[in-house]
Amino acid sequence: MQEITFLFSAIILLMLPHSGQSEEIANDSQGKEASSVSDSRQLVSMPDETRMIMRDEMLSHLSALNEIIGFLANNNLDAAANVAETKLGKSSMGKHRATGKGPGRFMPLEMRNIGWSMHESATKLSQAAKDGDLKGAYGALQRITSSCVACHYSYRTQ
Repeated sequence: MQEITFLFSAIILLMLPHSGQSEEIANDSQGKEASSVSDSRQLVSMPDETRMIMRDEMLSHLSALNEIIGFLANNNLDAAANVAETKLGKSSMGKHRATGKGPGRFMPLEMRNIGWSMHESATKLSQAAKDGDLKGAYGALQRITSSCVACHYSYRTQ
Protein backbone atom coordinates (compact mmCIF):
# COMPACT_ATOMS: atom_id res chain seq x y z
CA MET A 1 0.00 0.00 0.00
CA GLN A 2 2.88 2.37 0.79
CA GLU A 3 4.31 1.79 -2.70
CA ILE A 4 1.00 2.75 -4.30
CA THR A 5 0.63 5.86 -2.15
CA PHE A 6 4.19 6.87 -2.99
CA LEU A 7 3.62 6.27 -6.73
CA PHE A 8 0.44 8.33 -6.80
CA SER A 9 2.09 11.12 -4.77
CA ALA A 10 5.05 11.15 -7.15
CA ILE A 11 2.73 11.50 -10.16
CA ILE A 12 0.96 14.46 -8.57
CA LEU A 13 4.25 16.12 -7.62
CA LEU A 14 5.64 15.69 -11.13
CA MET A 15 2.61 17.45 -12.58
CA LEU A 16 2.74 20.42 -10.19
CA PRO A 17 5.56 22.39 -11.84
CA HIS A 18 3.68 22.51 -15.13
CA SER A 19 0.27 23.19 -13.61
CA GLY A 20 1.52 26.39 -12.00
CA GLN A 21 3.32 27.36 -15.16
CA SER A 22 0.18 26.82 -17.21
CA GLU A 23 -1.90 28.97 -14.88
CA GLU A 24 0.71 31.70 -14.96
CA ILE A 25 0.62 31.66 -18.74
CA ALA A 26 -3.19 31.62 -18.82
CA ASN A 27 -3.36 34.63 -16.51
CA ASP A 28 -0.71 36.54 -18.42
CA SER A 29 -2.19 39.20 -20.68
CA GLN A 30 0.50 38.42 -23.25
CA GLY A 31 -0.38 34.67 -23.25
CA LYS A 32 1.40 33.50 -26.40
CA GLU A 33 4.52 35.60 -25.84
CA ALA A 34 4.85 34.40 -22.26
CA SER A 35 4.34 30.78 -23.23
CA SER A 36 7.09 30.85 -25.82
CA VAL A 37 9.53 32.44 -23.38
CA SER A 38 8.79 30.45 -20.22
CA ASP A 39 7.68 27.07 -21.58
CA SER A 40 10.25 25.09 -23.52
CA ARG A 41 7.91 22.22 -24.39
CA GLN A 42 7.08 21.73 -28.06
CA LEU A 43 3.84 23.46 -29.03
CA VAL A 44 1.32 21.19 -30.76
CA SER A 45 -1.42 23.23 -32.42
CA MET A 46 -4.83 21.71 -32.94
CA PRO A 47 -8.41 22.97 -33.21
CA ASP A 48 -10.05 23.90 -29.90
CA GLU A 49 -12.64 21.11 -30.14
CA THR A 50 -9.92 18.52 -30.72
CA ARG A 51 -7.84 19.89 -27.86
CA MET A 52 -10.85 19.62 -25.55
CA ILE A 53 -11.44 16.03 -26.69
CA MET A 54 -7.81 15.21 -25.87
CA ARG A 55 -8.04 16.99 -22.51
CA ASP A 56 -11.20 15.07 -21.60
CA GLU A 57 -9.49 11.80 -22.58
CA MET A 58 -6.47 12.63 -20.41
CA LEU A 59 -8.74 13.39 -17.44
CA SER A 60 -10.47 10.06 -18.04
CA HIS A 61 -7.05 8.36 -18.15
CA LEU A 62 -6.09 9.98 -14.84
CA SER A 63 -9.33 8.75 -13.28
CA ALA A 64 -8.68 5.25 -14.67
CA LEU A 65 -5.18 5.27 -13.17
CA ASN A 66 -6.69 6.16 -9.82
CA GLU A 67 -9.16 3.27 -10.12
CA ILE A 68 -6.39 0.85 -11.11
CA ILE A 69 -4.20 1.88 -8.18
CA GLY A 70 -7.13 1.36 -5.81
CA PHE A 71 -7.91 -2.07 -7.23
CA LEU A 72 -4.25 -3.12 -7.04
CA ALA A 73 -4.06 -1.88 -3.44
CA ASN A 74 -7.04 -4.09 -2.59
CA ASN A 75 -5.59 -7.02 -4.54
CA ASN A 76 -8.58 -6.94 -6.92
CA LEU A 77 -6.59 -7.89 -10.00
CA ASP A 78 -9.60 -8.75 -12.17
CA ALA A 79 -11.09 -5.28 -11.73
CA ALA A 80 -7.68 -3.65 -12.32
CA ALA A 81 -7.30 -5.68 -15.52
CA ASN A 82 -10.73 -4.67 -16.76
CA VAL A 83 -10.21 -0.94 -16.16
CA ALA A 84 -6.69 -1.04 -17.60
CA GLU A 85 -7.83 -2.52 -20.89
CA THR A 86 -11.21 -0.86 -21.36
CA LYS A 87 -10.23 2.66 -20.30
CA LEU A 88 -6.50 2.84 -21.15
CA GLY A 89 -5.50 -0.18 -23.22
CA LYS A 90 -5.19 -0.66 -26.96
CA SER A 91 -8.89 -1.49 -27.23
CA SER A 92 -9.72 2.04 -26.01
CA MET A 93 -7.85 3.74 -28.86
CA GLY A 94 -9.31 5.50 -31.89
CA LYS A 95 -12.71 6.51 -30.53
CA HIS A 96 -12.64 9.80 -32.45
CA ARG A 97 -10.74 8.72 -35.57
CA ALA A 98 -13.83 8.37 -37.77
CA THR A 99 -15.18 11.79 -36.76
CA GLY A 100 -12.12 13.60 -38.09
CA LYS A 101 -11.74 15.25 -34.69
CA GLY A 102 -9.29 12.81 -33.12
CA PRO A 103 -6.15 14.42 -31.72
CA GLY A 104 -3.73 11.88 -33.22
CA ARG A 105 -3.64 13.52 -36.64
CA PHE A 106 -2.26 16.72 -35.08
CA MET A 107 0.43 15.07 -32.96
CA PRO A 108 4.07 14.85 -34.01
CA LEU A 109 5.16 11.24 -34.54
CA GLU A 110 7.11 11.05 -31.27
CA MET A 111 4.09 12.33 -29.31
CA ARG A 112 1.94 9.64 -30.97
CA ASN A 113 4.59 7.04 -30.15
CA ILE A 114 4.46 8.04 -26.49
CA GLY A 115 0.67 7.68 -26.56
CA TRP A 116 0.85 4.29 -28.25
CA SER A 117 3.39 3.19 -25.65
CA MET A 118 1.00 4.23 -22.87
CA HIS A 119 -1.87 2.24 -24.41
CA GLU A 120 0.40 -0.77 -25.00
CA SER A 121 1.60 -0.65 -21.37
CA ALA A 122 -2.02 -0.55 -20.17
CA THR A 123 -2.79 -3.66 -22.19
CA LYS A 124 0.28 -5.34 -20.65
CA LEU A 125 -0.91 -4.29 -17.17
CA SER A 126 -4.28 -5.85 -17.94
CA GLN A 127 -2.68 -9.11 -19.05
CA ALA A 128 -0.32 -9.24 -16.05
CA ALA A 129 -3.24 -8.64 -13.68
CA LYS A 130 -5.30 -11.38 -15.39
CA ASP A 131 -2.32 -13.70 -14.94
CA GLY A 132 -2.09 -12.82 -11.23
CA ASP A 133 1.34 -11.23 -11.79
CA LEU A 134 1.24 -8.31 -9.35
CA LYS A 135 4.89 -7.40 -9.93
CA GLY A 136 4.31 -7.35 -13.70
CA ALA A 137 1.20 -5.20 -13.22
CA TYR A 138 3.15 -2.68 -11.14
CA GLY A 139 5.92 -2.63 -13.75
CA ALA A 140 3.39 -1.89 -16.49
CA LEU A 141 1.75 0.77 -14.30
CA GLN A 142 5.12 2.48 -13.95
CA ARG A 143 5.56 2.42 -17.75
CA ILE A 144 2.10 3.98 -18.16
CA THR A 145 2.90 6.86 -15.83
CA SER A 146 6.34 7.26 -17.42
CA SER A 147 4.59 7.81 -20.74
CA CYS A 148 2.35 10.45 -19.16
CA VAL A 149 5.33 12.23 -17.62
CA ALA A 150 7.35 12.08 -20.86
CA CYS A 151 4.51 13.54 -22.91
CA HIS A 152 3.58 16.29 -20.47
CA TYR A 153 7.21 17.32 -20.06
CA SER A 154 7.77 17.38 -23.83
CA TYR A 155 4.57 18.78 -25.35
CA ARG A 156 1.92 21.43 -24.81
CA THR A 157 -1.16 22.33 -26.82
CA GLN A 158 -2.79 25.53 -27.86
